[in-house]
Amino acid sequence: MEYLHDILDSLFNDREHAAVLAQIINIDGSSYRKEGAWMLLKKDGSKIGVISGGCLESDLKHRAEQLFSTGGAEILKYDLSSEDDLGWGIGAGCNGVVTILLRDVNDGLRKSLMLIKEQLNKMEPILYFQSLKHLDQILFFNTNEIPIKFKKILQNIKLFSEQARLETIENEPFFFQVIWPKPNLYIIGAGEDVRPLAHLAADTGYSVHIVDWREAYCSEDFFPFAASLLIGEPDQLLNDISFSKLDSVIIMTHDFQRDRKVLQHIKELQLFYIGILGSKKRTERLVGGEIPHWLHSPIGLKIGAEGPKEIAISIVAELIDSRRKVI
Repeated sequence: MEYLHDILDSLFNDREHAAVLAQIINIDGSSYRKEGAWMLLKKDGSKIGVISGGCLESDLKHRAEQLFSTGGAEILKYDLSSEDDLGWGIGAGCNGVVTILLRDVNDGLRKSLMLIKEQLNKMEPILYFQSLKHLDQILFFNTNEIPIKFKKILQNIKLFSEQARLETIENEPFFFQVIWPKPNLYIIGAGEDVRPLAHLAADTGYSVHIVDWREAYCSEDFFPFAASLLIGEPDQLLNDISFSKLDSVIIMTHDFQRDRKVLQHIKELQLFYIGILGSKKRTERLVGGEIPHWLHSPIGLKIGAEGPKEIAISIVAELIDSRRKVI
């Protein structure tokens, strides 16, 4: 879902130029992307997102050229299971049939997507329904507004669960998707080892916020992609942040006393992920005993990482793993 927010941002910032939206609505077998993947094709030839490993994009681009500024839509099926040159995969052998909805982003769809963006900015998930009988109709609700007829398919929804599938509701076919807000990642500390982590986290769909007491370190020169740079004593700055249960915090100050103050502040918060850089012994000293279940330490998946870049990969891998495991 990492491209979905980029697509919404692009449609918000560029409201003049024609665009076509491609969405995977069903997979029969296996494929490169799953149901719920979005791709935006623009009339200038650029695109945001990917639908396949490259075998479908050319055909989708050609078909999009027939839809720009028409208000039209069509459902396409691509059989990627063929292992000869006659198949769509040209020997890719993905072993799946991919069904894609291709829609011109007309004024009505653009308005609906902007309303979805506004809701997501409030850190509220959206329940998105696309009629497959009337392709110009979409419905969307936040979790507090779900009509009774939709509630039965949304039981026990878990944080960040990437649900997207076909549903029949009152004899009408729908494509259904849960769209989650872009998750916030607050990194406490702005040292040199934070830079590759912040960059990679931003690339994988996080809104990255850097918190540090050193103005020379907490700089746009080092973090040009950051959503915010907060300069001051971390434990004090945290008082001014309205955290949500979707947010994550990683502590990387390399300062024992500051780490302790930050942990004291956030231990009562119900955050999605809290991790701290450092050895298990150091963390045990910080918390005064056994490491609590809510604190990831040592941080990162165990891949034998060495150096800032590899450690960044292991940490982001653990963030992704934590999100996938809730499904």
